[in-house]
Amino acid sequence: MNKPYFSIFFLLISLNVHSLIPYKATYGLIASTDLGNIKVGEAEFLLELNENDEYFFSSKAFTDSIWKTLYDYSRYEKSTGIIIENKLSGRYYDLVEIEKNKLVKNNKILINKSKGFAIFNNDSRWESNSKNILDELSVYLALSNDLQKMPEKNEFNYQVIDEKGIKLVTFISQGIENITVINTEIQSIKFYSPELDLLVNVSKEYNYIPLVINRSISKNRFRLSLKEFTTLPYL
Repeated sequence: MNKPYFSIFFLLISLNVHSLIPYKATYGLIASTDLGNIKVGEAEFLLELNENDEYFFSSKAFTDSIWKTLYDYSRYEKSTGIIIENKLSGRYYDLVEIEKNKLVKNNKILINKSKGFAIFNNDSRWESNSKNILDELSVYLALSNDLQKMPEKNEFNYQVIDEKGIKLVTFISQGIENITVINTEIQSIKFYSPELDLLVNVSKEYNYIPLVINRSISKNRFRLSLKEFTTLPYL
């Protein structure tokens, strides 16, 4: 059986047990330039889950060496948390951004939901009554999780934390869009987040994980397009 289709089949039969499925996804990193769209690197998402409903989600994006003169950029993220009553609740978020060999961001955020606060880099502290604080990475998991329960809903709202504090982030449906994923054309739903300034395409066929992401990174507009996808066992 073709590997992508086997992965999709595995996802579909597993949805009755778990909303989120561990996976590894590789994306082409494409830059929008005056000359058109150019592939300048790669990105990877890795979702790990254990039987205690804890999640470990990481991503990395980096430009290829031949493009470093124009786009010398890398980004690494780690997000951990727990799923309680089918809702994601963040615990820790780590973000490192490097641009032109310089450390641009080195953010570490600790979330203590039981006491209602979050701490940024052992310095800034924010109070919150929310039990479901997310970050810029885990918000993709929350969107995937919610779409499996409410695929017809057109708008989703989340409390998302970054170095500036906790803010409301909205994903608004832009309708249906046909896209090509791993050499196959599929029907997807496009969502726009004005707060994050990004567009993301998702599909039931891939458990609503990000298939295409368009967003601004380091003053440039980039597009992530899924090119490899593999489901993984639980930890």
